[in-house]
Order: sequence, then structure tokens, then C-alpha cells
Amino acid sequence: MSTTTNTSTVKNNFKLRKTNLHKSNQLSLLKQDPKNNVAKKIPAVKRIQSTPIQGVIHIKCSLNNTIATLTDLLGKAKAWVSCGTVGFKGSKRSSRFAGQAAIELLGSKAKILGYKHVVLHLNGLGRGRNVSVKSLKKSGLRIYFIKDFTSMAHNGCRPAKLRRL
Repeated sequence: MSTTTNTSTVKNNFKLRKTNLHKSNQLSLLKQDPKNNVAKKIPAVKRIQSTPIQGVIHIKCSLNNTIATLTDLLGKAKAWVSCGTVGFKGSKRSSRFAGQAAIELLGSKAKILGYKHVVLHLNGLGRGRNVSVKSLKKSGLRIYFIKDFTSMAHNGCRPAKLRRL
């Protein structure tokens, strides 16, 4: 006795087997309900994109401006702010208040981006230097440590000969 099968029924059988395999993989997502003794499907957990926790804040305090940059641990810049971007113009950019306003704005940007702990790299001898650390603490970021990169001359090259009068 020979049986003939249509190609369409073979394809349908293959589709059924494929869906059954797919359902068998989903059994791990099913949970047994103790009341009704019926398998209950658990909703899939959405993957939340991981937010950075640690970062580095570079603060350059010059005599005319205060510039701060937030980077991740690899050195990629995430946000930056200066006294000019906050709205101070001219000689007001070099004030302590302008530096404090700029650092507070950067701290709020860092909180929005998800940063909680930062390392502080200070550079320069400007007026906004001391205020910047206080305003970062006020913004709610935890500072692991503070590193100073201010370059100080220690009798390097010989100066040029004085001009004769």
C-alpha cells in the first residue's frame, strides 16, 4: 500500500513542527499556577539600557573663564559647560558666582545622564576653583577623589637675555 502526500501537507506539517519547537523553547517562560493547575505565561522582562555610574569631571579654571567637561571612564565627552554658556559675558565670566553656576548646571546634567560617582580633575588657578568642589557636592554627586593637574613652573628653561637700554 503506497501513500501519496501533497507537498502542501508536508509544508504544513513542517510549519506545525516548527511552531511546536518554538513553543517548547518558551516553556521556561511559563509558570505553574497553583490554584488552577494551569501553566501561566510570565510577561517578558524589558531590557533596560544600562546607565553609566562613574564619570570624570575635568574643570579648567583660568583667569578669564571656568570650563567643565563630564566624560565617562574611557574619556568620551558626555556634557560640557562654561561660564559663557550659562549666560555670563565679559569680565563677569571670571567671577566665583559664574563658576559656581556653571558647575551646578553640569552637576544637574550629570544626574540626568545617570552619573552618581565622579572623579574630579582640577586644572588652573582661577577664582572658580574652590567654589566648584562645593557646588558639585551641593548637586548631589559623590566625589571619589580630587586630582590636581595644575602646571607649576619649577625653574625650567633659562629666560632670554634682558634687553639693553
